[in-house]
Amino acid sequence: MAPLFANSLFQDLTQLFTEADDYNVKIEVGEGSEKEIFKAHSVILRARSPYFKAALSSTWVRKVDDMIIFSKPNISPKVFKKILKYIYTGEFSLMEDDIQDMDEDELLTEEDNSLIEDDVQDILLDLLLAADELALVELVKYMEEYIITYERDWVQENLASIFATASKYESFTRLWKHFCGEMLAQQPNTLFNSSYFLSLEKPTLLEFIERDDLNIEEVEIWENLIKWAREQTPKIVHNINQITQNDFKELGNRLDDFIPLIRFFNISKEDYLSKVRPYEGILPDDLKNELKNFFESDSGSPPEDHLPPRVPVSQTVPDSVIVSNKQLTLIESWIVSSANDDTRFNLLNEGCDFYLLLRGSRDGMGLKPFHSLCLYKGPTLVVIKIKGTNQVIGGYNPDSWSKIGGSKAKDSFIFSLGKDKSFNNIILSRIEYNKVAVSNSGFEDLRWFEGKYHKSNFERQIMENSDEEFIIEDYEVFRVVRCCE
Repeated sequence: MAPLFANSLFQDLTQLFTEADDYNVKIEVGEGSEKEIFKAHSVILRARSPYFKAALSSTWVRKVDDMIIFSKPNISPKVFKKILKYIYTGEFSLMEDDIQDMDEDELLTEEDNSLIEDDVQDILLDLLLAADELALVELVKYMEEYIITYERDWVQENLASIFATASKYESFTRLWKHFCGEMLAQQPNTLFNSSYFLSLEKPTLLEFIERDDLNIEEVEIWENLIKWAREQTPKIVHNINQITQNDFKELGNRLDDFIPLIRFFNISKEDYLSKVRPYEGILPDDLKNELKNFFESDSGSPPEDHLPPRVPVSQTVPDSVIVSNKQLTLIESWIVSSANDDTRFNLLNEGCDFYLLLRGSRDGMGLKPFHSLCLYKGPTLVVIKIKGTNQVIGGYNPDSWSKIGGSKAKDSFIFSLGKDKSFNNIILSRIEYNKVAVSNSGFEDLRWFEGKYHKSNFERQIMENSDEEFIIEDYEVFRVVRCCE
């Protein structure tokens, strides 16, 4: 096998970077008084950077006395110096050059370190953008990883700016969509109240509004979208009384892709009447009618396919091995709406706490541990995983389980969450009026200890057949405590 002399190659390239006098490229970097000229070798630039390979081709190159003259006014000299060193040596250090610029006999103080760190942070985003422009893929990945791993505080301080800037670049998806996006989901107003919000591109804003974990009132999302849409070119007047039919049409066109993402049925009646209904002209007719039926009639209920409430990350499923965070929040919305006479609810104000009472695989699958751990505990949620199919079914009992049974429990319901977590095959079935809902060992239609389902007293069929037998893989019972209680 041929020997490798990587160290000597590295040393030679480093020397070429620092001392060579046979360069054939002058690169003018920066603008005005900040402009600097860097000397380089076209063969190395073309070999290491796809950008330079194209830019220094015979078609585009400009020469003066056999010297290639190239200009990069949009990159600062400080940034380009670090990148050029990386191109030549494969080495990249954020702070090394700043330390080397100090006098040899000067000791670094704590204040010096802090100043150098601040100086580096000032150019982090510029370094990332320059590396992307020069098509230095490895360096882009390194910079993105470095920012995510070591510069969380800096990102937090400049969150809206970094999100808005990085979102324009396909290469930075991990940084803006996942890292910044997750941070902003916990504090959306950091973005909505920033100077960058109104200039966000539509695809970026769509990606953000699609998130299920935004920690903000739904009506505030709606109001901010209206504000964003009005400020796009051409601008639309803010006074609702001055908006023309053409303005409404244009506003609708701008928000057309956003409207299906808004959880209108999680908005309070008061906010709907004052903040949504004035703009009903931009809503699709079917949605307009559903909202009118829900908010303006005494018996209105949301359509079965309405979006579940958003789930801030902090709201987690307590110890469940069966249901996900999103699934639990959907069930939570069913509980809150069934207990609320006018079916208007808002999980940010009227959520539930869940306390695990029993897990079959841990405490036993029979009736005895159920009676021992779950009787007389108040409202409970039962979730069941069926063996062999992964289907998750269950039910909510708003009363206490007791040995007597036979309760009508008017707010009870049973459900199926389907066989995966896609939300595609969810069925909610509420108890019919004045029918028995629960026994002492399960729901009237869903007797899980017997492994039997029979469609009888609940409105909708939750399993494939109206009579079906099944085997439980595991089940959990949670005590439910309303947060407003």
